[in-house]
Amino acid sequence: MQPNLSETAKDTMSKKGYNCSQAIFATYGGQMGLGTVDYDTCLKISSAFGGGIVRTGNICGALTGALMVIGLKYSGDKGKNQEEVNRVGGQFLNEFKSLNGSIICRELIKHDLISKEDVEHAFKTGAFGNCPKFVKEVSKMLEKLL
Repeated sequence: MQPNLSETAKDTMSKKGYNCSQAIFATYGGQMGLGTVDYDTCLKISSAFGGGIVRTGNICGALTGALMVIGLKYSGDKGKNQEEVNRVGGQFLNEFKSLNGSIICRELIKHDLISKEDVEHAFKTGAFGNCPKFVKEVSKMLEKLL
């Protein structure tokens, strides 16, 4: 495994301006060459998962990115090994929840994100400031699995 992938993921978000899901999925799915998906394609695939899936505040985007990587790593041909994907993915979500109290974006950043105004307010107040920390935590958790 390449060193400092957690820093690469964090920088993809913090310095390059991609969302949390893109930071995780492109770094670990595309950069590591899991499956047949390249880095740029991973950025496109995961673009709608930031902010708890298109900024709806649902499951944390870093986690959805990680779950896509887990699918690439543990799924077999034609959907075989689904039980293994579910087991590993479930453990992953539980570990994140035990560290942070939730897997839900709106609970993690303390904003609903259901309106344009709330999204703007979240940006203005720095509500997304912990997202690089979540990206780094998710990265370190993924590195244990890969």
